[in-house]
This record gives sequence, C-alpha cells and structure tokens, in this order.
Amino acid sequence: MDRGTAGAGGAAKQALDAVYATLVSSGEQGDSTVISEMLRQLELITQSRRARLVASEGAVPSVLWLVLLGGAAITIGFTFFFGTESLPAQVAMTALLAFLIFSELLVIVGIDRPFSGAVKIGPNALAAVLTDIESRSDSGSRFRAPL
Repeated sequence: MDRGTAGAGGAAKQALDAVYATLVSSGEQGDSTVISEMLRQLELITQSRRARLVASEGAVPSVLWLVLLGGAAITIGFTFFFGTESLPAQVAMTALLAFLIFSELLVIVGIDRPFSGAVKIGPNALAAVLTDIESRSDSGSRFRAPL
C-alpha cells in the first residue's frame, strides 16, 4: 500500500488463501465448532484487510476537489472587493489568505492517502499486535481476553 498499489495479488492474499484452503481441507478431520470459529475469525481478518485496502486508495472524491479549488479561487477573488487605500496592505492580505488556503489544501493532499507519503499510518501498531499474539500462543494460553 505504501508503494501506491493495493497488493491484491500480494503475499497477504496468498497467505489468507492458504489458510482458507487448510481450514476447508481439515474440516472433516477436526471439531466442526472450532473450524467454524476459525473460519469466522479468518473472515473478520479478510474484511479488515479489504477495509484497509479501500482506505488506502484515498478519501477525497474528484467532485469535492473541484468544490475545494473553486471555493479557494472565489474566496481569494473576494479579497479584491475589500480594497484598502494601501496597495501593499491589499497585496499582503491577499497573499496571506492565498497561503492559508494553499496550506489547508496541502494538508488535505497529505492525508488523502493514509498509507503513503509524509503523513502515513505505519506498520508499527500491527507489528505490536502480531508480537502480542505470538507471545500468547508461545505461552500456551489459548483463550485469553483481548486487550
């Protein structure tokens, strides 16, 4: 996701497919209640992954960009109707307003794609959860309440 691709055919999808295949093939051998719960949990993981993939594509639609940029142009244009007697004061007022609007649009661009760029969601939180799950499975406690 950080490279701008959703990774639909990546390692995560292959790993999920392998787990699904293993669970389905072992369905006749094990406890059906446990297998069905594992399949339910795997489905939750898959749904969460899909939600992250959708979120990584960006959140601001093109129509909203048109409204934002049009509103910025109109707002800056209105500053010329509030003329001052001093041209340097008028230029400074218009320049500061234009800079403010530009910086707000720059923030929107920065947070539009949450998994890439300077402002991004890193893998640290997921890595911490995976480490916690692995430590719980190593200690032998199967049914500990989640944090």
